[in-house]
Amino acid sequence: MKRYAYNSQLAESIWWNLLLMTIGSLLMTICIEGVAAPHDFLAGGVMGVALLTAYWTDSLTPLIWYGLLCLPIYLGGWFFVGRRFLLYTTYGTLCTTLFGIFLNIELPIVNEIYAAVVSGVLHGAACGIMLRTLGSSGGTDIIAVLLKQRWNIGIGEFNFAFNALLFLLGAFHLSPDLIVASMLMMFISSNALEYVLGMFNRRKMVLIISDHGEEICEVILVTERFGATMLRGKGAYSGSDREILLTVTNNVALKRLENLVFGIDPHALFIVGNTSYVSGGQFARRNY
Repeated sequence: MKRYAYNSQLAESIWWNLLLMTIGSLLMTICIEGVAAPHDFLAGGVMGVALLTAYWTDSLTPLIWYGLLCLPIYLGGWFFVGRRFLLYTTYGTLCTTLFGIFLNIELPIVNEIYAAVVSGVLHGAACGIMLRTLGSSGGTDIIAVLLKQRWNIGIGEFNFAFNALLFLLGAFHLSPDLIVASMLMMFISSNALEYVLGMFNRRKMVLIISDHGEEICEVILVTERFGATMLRGKGAYSGSDREILLTVTNNVALKRLENLVFGIDPHALFIVGNTSYVSGGQFARRNY
């Protein structure tokens, strides 16, 4: 059980979270400064709203509009999402800004479609890594996290819907080609974000139906240290009682677990299913 406690402590570690936030901020900077900006793609989220607002009003600069628009979002995040979450998010925003000031990165990508693909992957990976911490990349991510908590709306789904509406409004100021390329970038970004978010939570759910369920359970707890739940079942054809074990493992230990089960009961039924998300118990749970 020490291994699971260690993983939980790592997820809560300040230095680990700051490291991931820094890596995510660097990838975000490479995306914006190295690919998106040189190709004049419309930014998503609050920055995109700030740009369009500056275009329409012709009064304040986009950065001033960005600060004004972020202020109520950050205040809402302070009260409804969590103060720790907001502090980490602020750190990530500062890192992205500083990287943008001191780093001069431009990837040599000429083709607009290739640039949309690369920037979408970088953007989604950056947001996903930052959301894997106790913070986020800021802006609409705070709203997305709040919606995820309250109504289980996917973060990538919200970001894509928000940016789709934003790009429709931006069509009045940008060429159709740029709008399509920007939409492609954000579509790829939303899928990359969801993939990164679920990458460390994907596990294998295993059902073991055997006449030696208690023996298998004891061996699992001793050798593999997995959590296991014993269920009671009944064979539909034979009418005899069956012991069903439910456990969650990963790809690395799956084959070892299978060999363990059939070493005890060659006639056992070993069922494996994919899970998209596992939280709680011996697995780390995110607390904002």
